[in-house]
Amino acid sequence: MKLVYIIALVFALPAAAQQDPVLALRDASRQINAATAALTDARDAEDRVVALSRTIRSLESGLASLRLALIASKQAEAEKLAAMSLSRAELGNLLAVLSAVRNAPSGLGMLHPEGAAASARAGIILAAIAPKLQARADGLRAELATISALDELHNQALGNLQAALTTLQSARNALTVAIHDELPPPENPTASSENLAQLLRASKDLASLASRIGSQLPAVTLPSRTLSQRGQIPLPLTGRVIRGFNAPNGAGIPQPGIVMAAPPLSLVTAPEAGIVRFSGDFLEYGRVVILESSPEILQIYAGFGQVYVNTGDVLESGAAMGLLGGEMPDSAEFLAEFTGENDKSDESLYIEIRQNGNPVDPTTWFAMN
Repeated sequence: MKLVYIIALVFALPAAAQQDPVLALRDASRQINAATAALTDARDAEDRVVALSRTIRSLESGLASLRLALIASKQAEAEKLAAMSLSRAELGNLLAVLSAVRNAPSGLGMLHPEGAAASARAGIILAAIAPKLQARADGLRAELATISALDELHNQALGNLQAALTTLQSARNALTVAIHDELPPPENPTASSENLAQLLRASKDLASLASRIGSQLPAVTLPSRTLSQRGQIPLPLTGRVIRGFNAPNGAGIPQPGIVMAAPPLSLVTAPEAGIVRFSGDFLEYGRVVILESSPEILQIYAGFGQVYVNTGDVLESGAAMGLLGGEMPDSAEFLAEFTGENDKSDESLYIEIRQNGNPVDPTTWFAMN
């Protein structure tokens, strides 16, 4: 019976995990290092605003990848340790049995209650499973080496994380200075400040404000641009959707947009070229930017902590529109895993896309990563 138990247990033991979280950590670190190296060139670029905006987005993307890789690596390490703990107990029993068999006198080891033929079969079976036990032991040693390497790389990444966050904040500060150093914006081509103030007073929510902007403000000549296909337009920030289209907000009221969560002070860029039809504070929505990317399309963004653009500005695709609110997180806060809409470590951006005055699902509009 012991021999049957050994055979069943050996062939039932799980194979070593094939996923490599070490590679994910290294890739994220390389991405951050490349973006950090590009920051020096961005500071000296002819168009500092564009260069710094691209560098910031690269840093934010790399940090987002690093956060996911660090969380995944810790989870993988815990799973490997738990699996090894179970396997260690099982293999301990197996090795104890095999050790007893191997240490028995040679004559006694060949004895079998059913005779010589059964003893021969038992010897053949033992000879067959011994290499598998050895392979499994080698696999466990490899798992231990992977865990050790993963833990070392994890600690290195944690040590470099704060430096990367500091570099990111430096890049944001440089972007703010570069924007302020630019020439004053051109005269507002969309409407007088008096007309805009009247629209704001008459609007009770974003929907009514967008409707009035689309119908009551004079048409403008939009900048020439290369149209992106719907579904391939880049997202305005590096983050994730935490509330879907038409989902209820905290008050239980369905909202014709989506909410994206991202780390504090994340950069928000214009997904497409267009004209800023409105930039400013509006009711409980806080700081709002409404971008007209084509005569029938209005893109609405709410939740800025700092806005870089003014009403009437002509923006290129990828232009910096502003930063989310919040304060610069430390490495522990940055690594805090998402817990949903009420997550305290991240800020949020509300996004609406309106086509001919009607809201459409932004997740079908943007390239959702």
